Amino acid sequence: MNMRNGLLLGVFLFTISSSQAQRWMRESSLDFGIFAGGSNYTGELSNYKFFEPKSTHFAAGLVTRYNIGNRFTFKISAIRGSVSGNDEWYSDIEENRLRNLHFKSVLWDFTAGLDVNLRLLDKGKQRGMVPYFTTGFSVFKFNPEAQFFYNINSPHNTGVNGYTTLSGRDGEWVNLQPLSTEGQQTAEYNDLKRYSLTQMAVPIGLGLKCYMNKHWIVALEYAVRKTFTDYMDDVSGKYAEPFYIESQYGPIASAMADPSNSIHETGTDRGNSKNKDWYGIFGLSLTYRLSTAKVKCFQFK
Repeated sequence: MNMRNGLLLGVFLFTISSSQAQRWMRESSLDFGIFAGGSNYTGELSNYKFFEPKSTHFAAGLVTRYNIGNRFTFKISAIRGSVSGNDEWYSDIEENRLRNLHFKSVLWDFTAGLDVNLRLLDKGKQRGMVPYFTTGFSVFKFNPEAQFFYNINSPHNTGVNGYTTLSGRDGEWVNLQPLSTEGQQTAEYNDLKRYSLTQMAVPIGLGLKCYMNKHWIVALEYAVRKTFTDYMDDVSGKYAEPFYIESQYGPIASAMADPSNSIHETGTDRGNSKNKDWYGIFGLSLTYRLSTAKVKCFQFK
């Protein structure tokens, strides 16, 4: 290809891309609104059920969408919810009954995503239903807690380790991450690092947008988040030696690590580190179309 042909091709491609960009700008719009629904968790303490109603809690937040043409929508959302899990929900299963763990956590989800509309709304219509697929990138914050139940007959009460001083903390909700319940950052398990309370996830979901008129849009969406941590519930690996946890973080740490009636053998499975935790967010959003970009054409007089 000589220079002249290359120049002509470049001009042709630029003309097409410029025309496409102007078309997108003419059809682009900005929506802003609110979200309300629920959040739930999948992991060791929900027996890996994909949707456990008992672990579902109210969630709400804000959402902004920037629509480019009719096919694609970029969106940003900030949502506050909660997650929880409890072995008591599955007390008919011996493994859960003997482990006897539980947790709850406030969940903050910040997502930048892309919606791909699976059908297009006719340009002449201001109302209609549009199904869509959604994905993107999420950053979430969590902080697992569990309730401490004082038990004078606990196997962690040796009579000399200070466990009896914890009687005043009966019923208290305790942050689990600082307690290193699987031996993280103890001298004997220094290869285990304490997990971060801020993590990344990939959302995958489906939704349905209902265009009520040219300004108001209602959307129903359910998207699960694939995380890269197994510690949303503070459960992942194996039981650590209680004495090592207790010697560094106190008797409450060893008691929260293994609250069963008999201490589990060191090195046996406490969780399953091969299966990462998931969480889902679902609900309705109501958005208002703030603006529609328009490209003015030159007029010759």
